[in-house]
Amino acid sequence: MTKRFVSSLMDASTLLCQRQTLVEGLRDLAQMTARSLKAQRCSVMLVDEGNDETGPSLRVYSHWGDLPAAAYQHPAPLDQGIAGYVLRTRQPLLIEDIRRSEFSGIARQDPDASPCLLAAPIQIASEVIGVINLSGPLNRISFSARDLQLLEVFSLVVGQAIHVFQLQKLAESHLLQMAEILRQREAITRNGVHPISPDPGRLTKMVAKNFYRELSAAGFGPNDIISVASEVLAQLNENISKHRTRRERERSRSEPQGTAD
Repeated sequence: MTKRFVSSLMDASTLLCQRQTLVEGLRDLAQMTARSLKAQRCSVMLVDEGNDETGPSLRVYSHWGDLPAAAYQHPAPLDQGIAGYVLRTRQPLLIEDIRRSEFSGIARQDPDASPCLLAAPIQIASEVIGVINLSGPLNRISFSARDLQLLEVFSLVVGQAIHVFQLQKLAESHLLQMAEILRQREAITRNGVHPISPDPGRLTKMVAKNFYRELSAAGFGPNDIISVASEVLAQLNENISKHRTRRERERSRSEPQGTAD
């Protein structure tokens, strides 16, 4: 592993957190990966949970190089294509010539594209969240086994960078700052001060809108956002239930007890 490649890995680990959106950061990482491994094209695909009708799929989030626009318009089902195979097996893959390989029947590729490609799973902890693809080796016929090993290392860094990016965006969230303000205001309200907002309905819409925007910018899909919202509702119901139980307990204690005959 060359010093130049190690330097690229160090840059990749921090590059994503310097961008405002996940798409922007992944585009820069795709460019860095392609240049480090001397490839014409690099694409980053992440799992999209989809909905009840479509189901989960692999969707191109960003790329560098000449990639057809159709690649963004047609997500790949997890049980189809080369990227789906890499996702399911959790193993990196080197294909010297797709047309003469066992994957010739399932390849979703532009006919004019290079027949040689590399693909590696992107992981966060034990979960595979996507696939990074390289194609079109520069100044050579095909990629090598060493290129595959380097891509596998790079994919680990990409996974960690995505994870750190999401945590950072949540930490920077105005919602968390607002939660602290509300917590402090709640303590004051109990002493007789008026609520923080004279228009609770407007405040609710503002919080909901920012909630959606910030989670989307951090790379969370629709189903992930629904899961977070469901968890919020579950905690709210739990708190309401505890509050109701506590009030009933206090009421029963304050009621006069009957005297024995």
